[in-house]
Amino acid sequence: MGTVEIGQLVLHGKLIENARLEVSTTEDIYFESAVSPGFSDAHAHPQVVDVGEGGRWRDSYEWLENRKLRVNEAAIRKDKELSALLAEATILSSIIDGVTMLSLTGSLEGNIEAVKKLKATPRVVLLPTVMNLDGWSLPENIFVKYVENSFLWDGYFSLGFFVHSIKKADISMLRASYNISRKLHLPFALHLSEGIDEVDALAEALGKELDRVIAVHCIASPEKCRKAGLKVVHCPTSNIYLYNRTLGSIEHFDSLGSDWPLVTGNLFRTFQDAVKLHGATMDLLAKATLGGYEIYNIKPEGDLVAFEDPIEKVLRGESRPVYVFVKSKPIVKDGIIDPYGLSRTDVERIVRERVNYAFEKYGL
Repeated sequence: MGTVEIGQLVLHGKLIENARLEVSTTEDIYFESAVSPGFSDAHAHPQVVDVGEGGRWRDSYEWLENRKLRVNEAAIRKDKELSALLAEATILSSIIDGVTMLSLTGSLEGNIEAVKKLKATPRVVLLPTVMNLDGWSLPENIFVKYVENSFLWDGYFSLGFFVHSIKKADISMLRASYNISRKLHLPFALHLSEGIDEVDALAEALGKELDRVIAVHCIASPEKCRKAGLKVVHCPTSNIYLYNRTLGSIEHFDSLGSDWPLVTGNLFRTFQDAVKLHGATMDLLAKATLGGYEIYNIKPEGDLVAFEDPIEKVLRGESRPVYVFVKSKPIVKDGIIDPYGLSRTDVERIVRERVNYAFEKYGL
């Protein structure tokens, strides 16, 4: 074990001066600042490589029904190999910028293959999407995969259910996903109130308390979402892109999500956008880091991102991490992903190549 000395450590939202931690290294290291746990991306679509032309839509359903895509999304979802390659690119892009917890929606098979293959990952919550479209998952299929891959759920990886939205999944699928998740104590999430108030409809459909439900967006009814006890994931980058509006108060959300990491950037970009909206505060940093761990009930011990800059620059989103630790083990050293030897430039190249490959193979 080695010792990390930190000039300014933000531990679970509290600032500690001149901290010392033991980590799995063979050397003693000093950092100007660090945050523990690291950044948590509570909502990411790794197989999304195109969202249509930028517009100002009224709600998500109008967007989904009228957007003009340049790629065949269903074909990408059904392509297990390509889905895994895109998930790998998302994970690597997240790691290099200090994400120590990542929630992936989308392709169940592709995302599982990605986490099984990679030798360096953050903690990953797999939330396969339940939806009435070709290539998406059914609740019973998710349960089967959960049982088949039980060896994975060890504190690094976990599984849950993500119902796309109230209008894009049958009520039977919504209820089945919710009921299975409750019985197995797994997370349950969905897009909610993304332009249209849907809190009452969700309560009527489930017929139970909503305090265990993770709601992504909630831009149409933020106060109702909070009053209902929902755990809210804020995706400011995609909200502004699609609707030119987003949650206005830091009190309206619990965590942040990148939404489209391969299109508009990973959680580092999301955090920068959130800083512009809500200010560079300790409260926002806590929601960008500890927030995702709390809503997914993940223990953060040993997760840390370290910087060469003072904490003020970290709060403003102006500093990228030089070291990233997951379970006290360094997976990024001096800006290089271990054991792959990948720099940020390398990761950005991988993202471009794999997105281009998706367009070459399934472009319209």
